[in-house]
Amino acid sequence: MTCLKKRYNFSDKMIDEFFDPFLQGIYLAPLEEQSSKMFHFVLKMFIQGSVSLPQNGIGAVADQLSEKLREVGVDIRMNRTVDKILIERSDDRFLIKTLDKKCLIRAKAVILATDKQVANKLMSGFERFNFLAELPKEAQRSVGCIYYTFEGKEPVTDPILILNGVGSISSNDPVNNVCFPSVVNPFCAPTGYGLCCVSVRSETMKKYEGREEHLDADVRTQLANWFPNDAEDIKKRWNLKKMYFIKNAQPVQLNGLLPANVFGGRDCRAFTSGAGSEDTISLPDGLFLCGDHMATSSLNGALESGVNAGLAAASQVKK
Repeated sequence: MTCLKKRYNFSDKMIDEFFDPFLQGIYLAPLEEQSSKMFHFVLKMFIQGSVSLPQNGIGAVADQLSEKLREVGVDIRMNRTVDKILIERSDDRFLIKTLDKKCLIRAKAVILATDKQVANKLMSGFERFNFLAELPKEAQRSVGCIYYTFEGKEPVTDPILILNGVGSISSNDPVNNVCFPSVVNPFCAPTGYGLCCVSVRSETMKKYEGREEHLDADVRTQLANWFPNDAEDIKKRWNLKKMYFIKNAQPVQLNGLLPANVFGGRDCRAFTSGAGSEDTISLPDGLFLCGDHMATSSLNGALESGVNAGLAAASQVKK
């Protein structure tokens, strides 16, 4: 907030009607709880690159990776909850045990591609890391996401994000922003149909907790006011496909133990318990961390840290 007002001299009107809904849709937090460092990072990303959707959804990214791994003979095992990771002193390999006790895996290198809470739990079994079991849960950002499908053309045929620019979010006008993914990517919906995606702020989702049908009704009323030519269809014919309240959407980084790192991410070979270098502890040789908590709370940060950890693990295996 201070950066927008004092450094760039944006008016209150510009902040209320554009930056507030736009940046809250990205950071999932009020402006006063956002980092100017992250603002400049995200602005740079928007300037340098294009916003896009994978043709077959975000899951296509993982599908593409797994397909390439299978082509080179990698054994991929899924739907197994890892319970413990031990170090076998005889050959310095890791022994991975699953919760159902049905799977034991020995590995020369392990990447913990999880959120910070799960990583702490798994690492707490290692020497010098027992204290992690006693740490409180780290704060998370949350968001609501509602999907509607409908027959016919989208109310907006441009690939744009539509913001709630009225200056405030009320309980009767719960939408923060809306977009139509089927305009950006026709593969998001069957031929002749459209897909609408509505984002709702965390505090608004909490007000409607247990009253999801009221939230649906208020969202439809608000969208009908925004798109009067389609009001009848929005209220009566749009199909509520799914409503999500994602409680662990992003880790809190501003004023948290792990602030945003926009310079390539943190060292994947070390555990950081705070912002200072004295709070860094080297991980057991062959163990690596990745996730958005290692860089920036974004898809970009998650992928960036994954690349860092993957390259480090590959070097470890080649030893």
